[in-house]
Amino acid sequence: MAVDRGTLLFFIVMFIFLSLPSGNEEPRSDIERETLATFQSQASQASRMLNSSEYYSGYGNITGYQLSYDDYLSHKSAADWPIHKYSKEHPWIEDQKYSILPNEVTDIVKQFWGNDKVEMNDGRAYMLNISGTAHGEFIPAESHVHPVNQKIPKYLKKYYKERTTNDDMGLDESNSDKDTKKTESGLSKVGNITTPGLISVGITAFQYNFNEPKFHVTNTSDHVNDAVVARIDLNLKDYSEINDYTIEMDAVYYQSTGALVATSNSAKFYGSYGLSHLTMNEGNFATAKKLMTQYNNMRDGKSLSLDDMNGAILKAFDQCEMITFMQFNKTGFTHDELRYIDAELKHPSGKPLPDTLPKLSVKEFLIYSPNCGIILTNKPNSSFSGERVEVWYKQIRHLLTGLLVLVSIQLYLTFNQVNAARTPGQLSVISSKTLYFFGFEDSLLAIISLLLSTIATDLYLLLACVATIAFISCGVFEMRFLVSVLTTQANERGTTWWEIMRGSRQESSPATTPTSVEEPAEGPLLPLANTPTQQQQQQQSQDQTPEQQMQTEPNTAWQETSYSNSIFASGFTLSIVAMFLIFSSFDWRRKYRIIFEYISLIFINSYWVPQFLRNTLKNRRNSFSWQYIIGSSIVRVVPIYYFALYKENPLRHRYDPYLCVVVTSWVLIQLGLLLLQNRLGARFWINEKWLPQAYDYHRVLSLKELEEGGISSDLLASFKQKTSSSSSSSTTTTETNNDRRAEEFVDCECTCPICMTDVTIPILVKDKDLSEAKKKNLHQHSGAAQKEYMITPCQHIFHADCLESWMKYKLQCPVCRTSLPPI
Repeated sequence: MAVDRGTLLFFIVMFIFLSLPSGNEEPRSDIERETLATFQSQASQASRMLNSSEYYSGYGNITGYQLSYDDYLSHKSAADWPIHKYSKEHPWIEDQKYSILPNEVTDIVKQFWGNDKVEMNDGRAYMLNISGTAHGEFIPAESHVHPVNQKIPKYLKKYYKERTTNDDMGLDESNSDKDTKKTESGLSKVGNITTPGLISVGITAFQYNFNEPKFHVTNTSDHVNDAVVARIDLNLKDYSEINDYTIEMDAVYYQSTGALVATSNSAKFYGSYGLSHLTMNEGNFATAKKLMTQYNNMRDGKSLSLDDMNGAILKAFDQCEMITFMQFNKTGFTHDELRYIDAELKHPSGKPLPDTLPKLSVKEFLIYSPNCGIILTNKPNSSFSGERVEVWYKQIRHLLTGLLVLVSIQLYLTFNQVNAARTPGQLSVISSKTLYFFGFEDSLLAIISLLLSTIATDLYLLLACVATIAFISCGVFEMRFLVSVLTTQANERGTTWWEIMRGSRQESSPATTPTSVEEPAEGPLLPLANTPTQQQQQQQSQDQTPEQQMQTEPNTAWQETSYSNSIFASGFTLSIVAMFLIFSSFDWRRKYRIIFEYISLIFINSYWVPQFLRNTLKNRRNSFSWQYIIGSSIVRVVPIYYFALYKENPLRHRYDPYLCVVVTSWVLIQLGLLLLQNRLGARFWINEKWLPQAYDYHRVLSLKELEEGGISSDLLASFKQKTSSSSSSSTTTTETNNDRRAEEFVDCECTCPICMTDVTIPILVKDKDLSEAKKKNLHQHSGAAQKEYMITPCQHIFHADCLESWMKYKLQCPVCRTSLPPI
């Protein structure tokens, strides 16, 4: 069985996707296995140190915590640990002599962090479930802190150099050392931002440790009911979004004080293992120790993979380590009310909820980077808040429901338009490029919705519905509609726009005979009349080019299959490319993203431009129904209004009324042009002098044309003389016609091949020396008679009503099946 190119391309793309590596790389050499074993051993050792640690004994031998801030400034080495010895008599204290935090940072944190504790049911409580996303602004704080030189363990540094040298065969050793020093110095590191900008915090909180399935809590004494573990995605970027950094962190959130402390992790800073000593007092330490021990035991050192190790090494070289302190605002609810709201949001049962749900609201924060030496704080008089994840999902569901309604309306409009435009005459004037625009938009929406439905499982049903209806719209109705249009317009292939505007592919005079088309095996569609003579057929054959002689009538079924395959292949490929381009644009800087958005939306909403040009070429006022034109335009503009004008949209699109004005103006201009074509004519905007003369179905035949063989000689035998100046008539011959005046003409009757009744045609007796003015005057005198008959380019004659009715369904001559220009 033959496989077309479109299907083959689809299978190639799917094979590439299925052949992508899983990402779980296994050690392939002894060096990798030894390095991984040492890395796992260090993680297990850090976990044991955390489990046995006491507040008075300090951090312990945990990577990144062996030296205090002063020790780093004194250029001491972690290999000399323990530098300080602690006991109950000489305990560890939160001071830069013993802590990794400078006193400048500690003093600021103690002023705002965890100072206002709220007991159970003591009025306004802090948020219990902080899973969600908050957005705000930050500024760099003026400080005197210095960056500390946190060094990656030697065995990992050696492994990194060897792997980098092997991967980059031409990498020079000196260049490798320079790159390492550059990254270790803090230059070009992720998170090294020193200008004001935007901060975004995505929080995923675990349940209480005794309810969390991933935590193994056996003793009741280890239960913690006022604090939870959380994972944080910290995003920092400047206002122009030239620098955009995201850092993953582990955190502990104290529900009774609304305080959160978080640290990053890398191969040179095991932040989560020493986090408990960053909590400012022994009570917080005990809680954090229990939670972080259970959290770190969840990912046992032996379960660390080669990918985990490689990722930790890259972070150690490329990332600023971060320690974050956040103080949340109180809500307007008690603990019991918050638990009720949390339960209903997580497991909806229809119980009433307050009109205004509590938001994530950060009162104050401080971010400190030891190795980059920066301190970031919240911008004064700015908001740092966001929605709970359940509330965000609810907003997304409302958004998808609205999108589902719009897609359903578009499907309804497309269905009505397909049913309204079925005849070849209607399909010939519709622009295939306009349908390409609509199909591309719907297929892009369908593919994106289908992809997101596999990722966002909570939104699967709505996304699947949107994808299904969009697929039905573009893959069934719009594709079949487009195939019908392309099949109908197949006779225009190879035709220039000048010839289409003229209405015929021939530049010869009316007497020129068109190319005949071979009849089907079963014979003509209707009885033949005015058939060309053998001499005329020979002349036609001589006038044809070799390409025209070899051209045969295309198979309609084969054409439809070919068009379907090509549309599917090109449409699927373009949609995939556009989808990746759109997703990648999210990471572009703000300026480029805005430019891309404006250009893309203006281009994708230019769907009526091709139809305007098509109307001009075909000289037709109407194409699509106005219901479809206006309805489709509104459906495709509404989402732009929502995202650009609604500041609280869940996707955080910027407020941009200018975008709405630009896109709306452009669409209205297109609609205005279509309306002017409908009222003033399709070619109202073109000077008539520039236009070629369109084919005239009501032209006047002359006796000279008949004698030269333009029309079958059988027609001459039925002539009956009738002059415009006298009512007398007589049987005429060719000799008597030569004596008549130039303004005289005779009537000729022939059989209409459609209705098989007589049709009367006025024939000019003599037009050899007729001036254009006299000919035009005669044309007007015979105008009434001309409207009763039509002459095709292939010189067949019909009643006007008969041929017009026929051409509504088929733009081919009923006699010889030659393609006909639309009226």
